[in-house]
Amino acid sequence: MKGVTSASSILLVLGRSQEQPASASLPTVFLQYKFFEDRLNITCSANARPAPVISWKVSGSGIENSTEVLFHPNGTTSVTSVLQVKDPKRQVGKEVVCQVLHLGNVTSVTQTVDKGFWFSVPLLLSIVSLVILLVLISILLYWKRRRNQDRGYLYSKQPWKRDDVCLQSKGQACLLPRKKIRFFKFGVPVL
Repeated sequence: MKGVTSASSILLVLGRSQEQPASASLPTVFLQYKFFEDRLNITCSANARPAPVISWKVSGSGIENSTEVLFHPNGTTSVTSVLQVKDPKRQVGKEVVCQVLHLGNVTSVTQTVDKGFWFSVPLLLSIVSLVILLVLISILLYWKRRRNQDRGYLYSKQPWKRDDVCLQSKGQACLLPRKKIRFFKFGVPVL
């Protein structure tokens, strides 16, 4: 299982820990969510004496709930409720409320489901393919240009002639015919 994003919030009563609660008044509540590739798990845990009851306020469909109860030797009970959302994209930006009922008191923990970056395999493959294609085209164009330079073929305005002719035209561009020439290693032109 690969968790992509997770967040959590904890409601603790001062002076208490989950192992040894001070009294049977308020439960310790823990709310978190975790994104997976195809689903969203929202977990609410409560620890108290006697056992608390967990309920949810969540909008949307395709949500399954499972609850697990664990009794501790010190007399406290941990109740964990997990919501599995089949379409996690619809839940992004919405509030999730975990309500814990214990001895007639209701403790609510609210959290907004936030997803910074949505990972999509087809989108990632498309971007990688596009980058590879652009790199290959760049390499091909560079190789073609380099090959032409290695052969020595250049189109030029007769570079072996002096610029005297252009200077006589008083700053106007020289309109000399372009010829395909080949240079040797020492720069001597051959027609």
